[in-house]
Amino acid sequence: MPLSVRNSPLTCLPLTISHISANVTTSPFIDVKNLSEICGISEISSLIQAIIYQKKMDGIREGNWQKTELSKVLQERTEKNINGYTVCSVSVSQGVINQIEYLGRSFAAKETSHYNIVKYGDIVYTKSPTGDFPYGIVKRSYIKNAVAVSPLYGVYKPINDNIGVFLHFYFMQSNNAFNYLHPLIQKGAKNTINITNARFLENSIPLPKTEDEVVYIANALTSIQTKIDLEKSLLCSYEKEKQYLLRQMFI
Repeated sequence: MPLSVRNSPLTCLPLTISHISANVTTSPFIDVKNLSEICGISEISSLIQAIIYQKKMDGIREGNWQKTELSKVLQERTEKNINGYTVCSVSVSQGVINQIEYLGRSFAAKETSHYNIVKYGDIVYTKSPTGDFPYGIVKRSYIKNAVAVSPLYGVYKPINDNIGVFLHFYFMQSNNAFNYLHPLIQKGAKNTINITNARFLENSIPLPKTEDEVVYIANALTSIQTKIDLEKSLLCSYEKEKQYLLRQMFI
């Protein structure tokens, strides 16, 4: 059941871009940090977590969800970067992203033919601790073209795109990532994470029993993410306008 922003949970959100544009006075003294609150970005992000949690708890209670091993919905992609695709990084906030654009320069080896290929819709597991994710992050690639990532990362093809979208948002929550990965991980010397690509698939998460519900949730969460992206774009525009006005004051 496809969802649009109009009939998704976004309709309960009071703030929109037009609302913000009409109620924020552009000034070089705008506190851009506070703009993230004005735009409602944190509130919308919390909505994603709330929907997943509520749907999961309701589904388990009503028997509409069941524990499913990830090996049933993901298959490891083993293709190597023999064609010299662009090398990408994977971050908590940006997901799969061009390494030079994100970090300012390349950190890849001179020879990248042994790097793993990631195609649109694939799931990537980084195996490296960062912030609230002590066992690494799990992200879906939204890049349309094939790219390359570190050979240390695990890359997986979902059985269908809606499952991939669902997993992307499910593992966006640090507690979901921790609870899934903790039983699988062995910590090595210097606190390194020891887990094989195959081992990553050996735990289970609750998933809807019907494809229709997976599609419904995936579409709803995608609509919300689109809303977040729009608000972030607006925030960036205000930041650029602020910098421009500040420069004009000292000409």
